Amino acid sequence: MARRGIRIGVLSAVALVGLAAIAVAVLYTSLNPPQETAPPTGPATEASRPETAPPDAEGPAIAGTVTIAPELRARLTEEATLFIIARKGPGPPFAVKRIARPSFPLPYRMGPRDMMMAGTPFEGEVSVSARLSRAGAAGPAQPGDLEGEHPDRVAVGARGADIVISRAR
Repeated sequence: MARRGIRIGVLSAVALVGLAAIAVAVLYTSLNPPQETAPPTGPATEASRPETAPPDAEGPAIAGTVTIAPELRARLTEEATLFIIARKGPGPPFAVKRIARPSFPLPYRMGPRDMMMAGTPFEGEVSVSARLSRAGAAGPAQPGDLEGEHPDRVAVGARGADIVISRAR
């Protein structure tokens, strides 16, 4: 009887570890925002762009432009990824926009589809920052990454939430 109890205990532990692994995998994939590329700019592409919905058609948004301080331009790499991050306070980001191979200056728009937790209302005041990851990795900043932030908190719906990337890690 004791042997059967040990076997059931071991099987239960294996099942729990398997379920925990599945939960971690689902959480990891749901926290990575969709990859976007920077839109092409210039006179040739302006005429060829299709009509798009007005900016507010997708709901409230934060909009601005990300620029690079002149003294950091030489540090730009072709494989860098830009992360625009909105936070309501300490802890995980409220919303993140990921843009591979950005071209600066870069206009951005962050809305409900960039939120980290689906179902949470896209409202309130946030701090907005940008990180140019040399390795293209999400997560904490690494040595060599470039960073900057909007100087003040902004309300969802704000325009002109411009960010200057002005420091290196």
